[in-house]
Amino acid sequence: MLIQFSVENYLSIKDKVVLSLLASNDNEHPEHLIADTNKKHLKSAVIYGANASGKSNVLNAFWFMVNYVLTSHNQQLHKTIERVPFKFDREPPTQPSSFEVIFTANGIRYAYGFSVTDKAVIEEYLYYYPNGRQALIFERKETKDFRFTVDVDEQNTLKERTSANKLYLSVASNWSYSKVIPVLEWFASCQIITKNSVADAYGLEAEQLKDDDYRRVIASMLRVADFGIQSLQLRDSEPALSKRSDAFTNIDAVHIVQGTDGNSSSYTLNMTEESDGTNSYFKLIGVVKKALDQGTLLVADEIDAHLHPLLTKHLVSLFNSAEFNPNGAQLIFTSHNTNLLDLDVLRRDQIWFTEKDEKTAATDLFSLYDFSVRKDTKVEKGYLIGRYGAIPFIKGGL
Repeated sequence: MLIQFSVENYLSIKDKVVLSLLASNDNEHPEHLIADTNKKHLKSAVIYGANASGKSNVLNAFWFMVNYVLTSHNQQLHKTIERVPFKFDREPPTQPSSFEVIFTANGIRYAYGFSVTDKAVIEEYLYYYPNGRQALIFERKETKDFRFTVDVDEQNTLKERTSANKLYLSVASNWSYSKVIPVLEWFASCQIITKNSVADAYGLEAEQLKDDDYRRVIASMLRVADFGIQSLQLRDSEPALSKRSDAFTNIDAVHIVQGTDGNSSSYTLNMTEESDGTNSYFKLIGVVKKALDQGTLLVADEIDAHLHPLLTKHLVSLFNSAEFNPNGAQLIFTSHNTNLLDLDVLRRDQIWFTEKDEKTAATDLFSLYDFSVRKDTKVEKGYLIGRYGAIPFIKGGL
């Protein structure tokens, strides 16, 4: 479960911004919360903002952090770290970019963060709270200065295998150091869909589509969405599914259509023949189902692309539901669908905005809860007239 993510000096983000999933004192929609000892956390959060305001960059920053944790142990010596600092200032490009997450894994809270330049990891740390009190697993400063309080001999060996451009967490987990494995596994469980993702996170696992029960579940989710699809079937004439792209060419959608004579007939369309909206939903529900089943985090940029507003609302409701989300899965997404700006749909602390400063061009991130709006406020109307900022200022002229 993600509790908080923060980033500084990355893309359009200059000063530190914090996205918190710690629930506020808002009493609305208690079913939207995950109980964790004496605290509660949000099941979902949406970020709104004008084009180029930086809402996607918040998610891109999270993707960078996750990707670097999972891959930096493979960095070749002296290879440049591909971070993108804030560039509309003379100083930040030479300063480190910083990232931090606070989360729980296996019932234990962790705090992990690092700061990197183009050439080296400047700072890195991992704390955990096994008994409710902070305990140090490792600290790293000035690239090579490490401090350990547990498993000192083992960790001293691992630090010697950690070059300047590698994260110690990545190296230590690659060598199966037990104290960091839960942290690595948490990062690996995150599903991230951004424009900058190297892997196409959208898509159903082709191997799963071979399973009849799995296909039936996916088909039932399509039926709920009213695409006219009754079931899904594999093409017998096609080779076994082996690649994610085969999810389209090897799958047919079965439609039941009533003829002019009143009799119903079955027809099939290959998924490549279905509409963009149907395919967008078809590709998305696989990762949604996986997150709900496993109780993990799904981060999605423009989750509503090609989708009807009611379908987007339905997907969000699955995460906020006590019935369909019993395992505490979380969803963080960006959207332009203002239909979700409704306090009957989301809590005030689930709605976030990004705004770019007119003078500095830097992104700021803030919550609707900061405005202390009343429970009967028409949030969508207020947002569109600029009451909360985060909308484009359209100047006159062509």
